[in-house]
Amino acid sequence: MRIEGQLDPLVTGYDSPEGPAFAPDGALFVVNWLSSSILRLPPAGQAEEWFNTGGIPAGLAFNRDGSLYVADEGDRIHGLLRITPARQSLLVVNQHLGKPLNGANDLVFDYEGRLYFSDPWGSSLADPIGAFYRLFPDGRLDQLDCALAFPNGVAFDASYLYLAETLHNRVLRYARRPDGTVGPREEWCQLDGPNGPDGMAFDVEGNLYVAHFGAGRVDVVDQSGRVFDQIAVPGSKPTNVAFGGPDNRTLVVTEVETASVYHARALVPGAPLWWQI
Repeated sequence: MRIEGQLDPLVTGYDSPEGPAFAPDGALFVVNWLSSSILRLPPAGQAEEWFNTGGIPAGLAFNRDGSLYVADEGDRIHGLLRITPARQSLLVVNQHLGKPLNGANDLVFDYEGRLYFSDPWGSSLADPIGAFYRLFPDGRLDQLDCALAFPNGVAFDASYLYLAETLHNRVLRYARRPDGTVGPREEWCQLDGPNGPDGMAFDVEGNLYVAHFGAGRVDVVDQSGRVFDQIAVPGSKPTNVAFGGPDNRTLVVTEVETASVYHARALVPGAPLWWQI
């Protein structure tokens, strides 16, 4: 088992929690997408709405400057927002080569400040229009892949990018080459069970924690792409995972069936994020 004990409720009563992200001050941010809300839960205190996008926020990631980047699938935005510490909202991107994005879902900064995000909204097995993008600090936007059936969670390590493709119940990976280019997709891990992978996060040992939506668990995948452990979640629909806390050993899991955010102490710390290095 990868945690001490079991997952316990941290906060409940939010019908669509997703996108957990720890801030530099230790607060946990999550979205409640049915109400367009971004919630802030301080280390000691009550959760409160910190910002409302008016759309469908799904993923969160902090930049080094303290600003919060939001992947939002709603028709008003269908792209990325940047929210300053003063809670000013700026549209970062919502189109590629003059064509509107579908609607961004999840995102992650690498250690060079490049932002990777999935763009799944409206995609299906019959109509796989989902895409995967890389946004450079100077604003350049590359499409890394397309024709995906609901691309979802995004993660990275030293050698690869990882992308959950929910409707094919698998995790894809893409080589990160020394010259800055990205290789073609590879099927890295095929999961068992209903529905498919959602949000993901690495620990410092290189294991990937995958929220398996519909299966009521977090699958833990080793570097070879083998699921070697599973963490039971009280509800069947976990949406995302994140590491945080003073020693990066607080594991949080968002789950929509029980309208809750759960937490436990992880045996292995999470890999550091962009703003932590």
